[in-house]
Amino acid sequence: MSFEAEVIPLFIGGVIAVSAIEFFMGWLGLRRRKDVRGLFIGHVAAMLLGFFFLIRSLFANWLGVELGIVSISNSVNIGLFGLCWAVSAICVAVMISRLAAPRQ
Repeated sequence: MSFEAEVIPLFIGGVIAVSAIEFFMGWLGLRRRKDVRGLFIGHVAAMLLGFFFLIRSLFANWLGVELGIVSISNSVNIGLFGLCWAVSAICVAVMISRLAAPRQ
């Protein structure tokens, strides 16, 4: 896939910057709720891992990644992105249900 030269480092840098901001804001926001911090960290980690697979699929040529059979490699990377996204969404859903539950 063709992109302008600036797009790829901006995309990768943007993913890292937004994930870092999300992590620190969430960590501060959940400082009194240590029971859900693990789920939040799981969400951020799963999304970063998912973006790794997505970036690997989209920008493999620019990154110098040797893919073997490109269509198979891209299919696997997109599938792994989807799995990581699902894990991230599950972490968020469980975290929200725990935060919404009345404290005992």
